[in-house]
Amino acid sequence: MKNLITIAVVVVIALVAFNYYQTGEFKLLPGSAMSDEAREVNSLRGDFRQATQQYRQAGRSAGLSGLDTTSDAASALSAIDGVERDLKKLRKQVEDPKVRQEIDELLEEIATYKRSIQ
Repeated sequence: MKNLITIAVVVVIALVAFNYYQTGEFKLLPGSAMSDEAREVNSLRGDFRQATQQYRQAGRSAGLSGLDTTSDAASALSAIDGVERDLKKLRKQVEDPKVRQEIDELLEEIATYKRSIQ
């Protein structure tokens, strides 16, 4: 009985984590009402997070092993610039104020990140 309860709790936690990763909201079941623009913003947010992780990994690799990782870092920065460019283009097309606010918040996060690494 304890094993079934444990498995159920793990499944619920995994489902909530998966939905948070996909939608950016803590929900048990994914909402189907999410617009295409909101999904695009979430996708770009994931791309930004992945690029920042790649940049940090390049810095760690350079520090630990002394390898030249400038191309990895430049690739990550290029990806961040691409996300920023796509967000600005998407912002011009979006009419939903909630999605625009999410875009503005992500653009501010990107600007803050760029200032912190320079």
